[in-house]
Amino acid sequence: MGKETLLFLFISSLFSCYFFDSTSDTFVARCHNSTLTYGDIKHLIPPNLEKHDSINFVHAIRENWVKEQLLLHQAKLNLSLAQQDVKTQVVSYENALLIHAYQKELVQQKLDTVVSQQEVQQYYEKNKSNFLLNEDIVSLNYIKLKKEVPYLWKLRSLHTKTDEESKVSLEDYCYQFAQDYFLQDNWQYMSDVFLSLPSDISIDSHKLYQGKSLEFSDNNFHYFIFIKKYRQKGNVSPLSMIQHQIRTIIINKRKIDFLKNVENDLYQTALSKNSISYEKE
Repeated sequence: MGKETLLFLFISSLFSCYFFDSTSDTFVARCHNSTLTYGDIKHLIPPNLEKHDSINFVHAIRENWVKEQLLLHQAKLNLSLAQQDVKTQVVSYENALLIHAYQKELVQQKLDTVVSQQEVQQYYEKNKSNFLLNEDIVSLNYIKLKKEVPYLWKLRSLHTKTDEESKVSLEDYCYQFAQDYFLQDNWQYMSDVFLSLPSDISIDSHKLYQGKSLEFSDNNFHYFIFIKKYRQKGNVSPLSMIQHQIRTIIINKRKIDFLKNVENDLYQTALSKNSISYEKE
């Protein structure tokens, strides 16, 4: 065993005996005018570590602490006094966190989040100009079929009809033979519909309107589209497309009003109890 190894073991042994019998004031490291003691770090040391591992752990802590102190020293040397004044920022940030947590708890406990359909309708009627479409929308039948599908003539006769009997027959046919289909009356963006079609088909190449029927094919599939309703961009969005958005707007407005009322109530109560005083002008 070499002399350097023996010296390391000897120093480590001395350090371990000294350190683990130490008090909170025991010196661990010093950098410029700052000192790190055992009391500062003992809560960081896991209780079940072997003595050798604990020594290495303390070495790592004190080295990181020294590096931090060196950076802090340089910051104080190179930043202006105004830049160094972070206490006000810290206090302000802490206050903001506490207030936010309190407001969040209040909102969860006391805010009414039930929005009736009547409220949604009233908001929609008053604010239609805020809900203009930025692209065309459609309500449609969309059907994708393999080319070898049977009874294609039957589909062609059904997919543009709107009576209930035809709708049921079309649904049954699509369930049996379609690769993909959509027959609901929900509104969709026309651009999303064309994403389901062959890539060489462009929206701009087709004049779209209510009652329009389209049929496309590629090497493997037939595609059928029947436009039941059509609304161009620039018109008001249908309520069914934006009612969730309107509910969110109404709840957010309630939240703002609720928190303002809480703030005002606290202020008025404090005034009535003489808990607030202002310098006389």
